[in-house]
Amino acid sequence: MTQPPVPGRRLLFGAHVPPSPYEGLGALRRLERDAGPLDIVHLFQPWAPSPVSDFHEEWLRPAHDSGHTILLTWEPWHLDGGIHQAAYTAARIAAGDHDPHIRAWARALAGLDFEIYLRPLHEMNGNWYPWAAGAPGARPADVVAAWHHLREIFAAAGADRVRWVWSPLCDDVPTTNRFELSYPGTDAVDVLALDGYNWGADVPEYGGWRDVGTLFADAYARLTALGPQPMWFAEVGCSPVGGDKARWVADLLTPGRFPRCAAVVWFDVDKEQDWRLASPPSAARAVARSLRP
Repeated sequence: MTQPPVPGRRLLFGAHVPPSPYEGLGALRRLERDAGPLDIVHLFQPWAPSPVSDFHEEWLRPAHDSGHTILLTWEPWHLDGGIHQAAYTAARIAAGDHDPHIRAWARALAGLDFEIYLRPLHEMNGNWYPWAAGAPGARPADVVAAWHHLREIFAAAGADRVRWVWSPLCDDVPTTNRFELSYPGTDAVDVLALDGYNWGADVPEYGGWRDVGTLFADAYARLTALGPQPMWFAEVGCSPVGGDKARWVADLLTPGRFPRCAAVVWFDVDKEQDWRLASPPSAARAVARSLRP
């Protein structure tokens, strides 16, 4: 089991910054020029059969060899299949429907000579992923069973360098779908993590502009009450609309703001909003100032 962080240890910072590492490390290097060196490289891979669902050591090895820790979000679905995919519910995962794919990945990761942080079944306390406890007909118990099923297969394969990251969203959707109900237990989780986005003033239906405390404080307290593991913000973004994004970033990274937090991983993508740290450039500079003054 991963141990709690040492008091005073430097906060780690990372990002999902496509097309790195799928197409080399160029995008990552460009972000590092403004935000400073990254500790963690984050990538996403789906399960449904496709070239991007296969194990690709050539995506992982260069990032590791250049000194980065790898966080891999492993998503049980077809990327183009919509949010309701009956084949990829937590109950179907727990029942063994995807065991050949899971075993292949377990064997592949067991063959690596370095640690990898694996984040399956993330945001299970929502209703927008087929594996989530809020999906039609699903229950938190299904998510717990699916998590333990994954761990059993990986243990049988000898994948003992895999570190397991359990990562709900900071908001429960619906509110009765509390993330505690899907927690698989302290012995089954190496890192407790949260996802959270400040959607900005132009998206009031998702909370509008929320300061760091409003967005994270309650969920952080609930999460860290679950166990003694290190805590990460595994997926974070902030819109530039409605407030000072650089100040928001600096607040999130303020030493002691979240005492159990060992790492922050930014979602550096222009997607639903322009989450990128380059928008505006002062946000990237805030990272550099906050972590490496």
